[in-house]
Amino acid sequence: MSVRMKLSHSKTASRRAHHHMGTPRLVATKTGVRRRHFVDPDTGMYRGKSIITIGKPEVVKATKGSKVKKAPAKEKATKNASVEKK
Repeated sequence: MSVRMKLSHSKTASRRAHHHMGTPRLVATKTGVRRRHFVDPDTGMYRGKSIITIGKPEVVKATKGSKVKKAPAKEKATKNASVEKK
């Protein structure tokens, strides 16, 4: 078997010139047209399930008596802790 010749950059680029993207695939829905495999921007549905909510976001205001829970702080490692384990 013979060794194949190395292709130059210009030869490779000219071959790949036809690998460009085509037009996007579209699907007709009840509300209009959308891209395939994407969430419908009008309804927020994908494959019959509600993925995102469309509309104004709900704002939750904290009341005066409500408390916010904080995550417990991680323990700091000390030099003595590593000695005590031994």
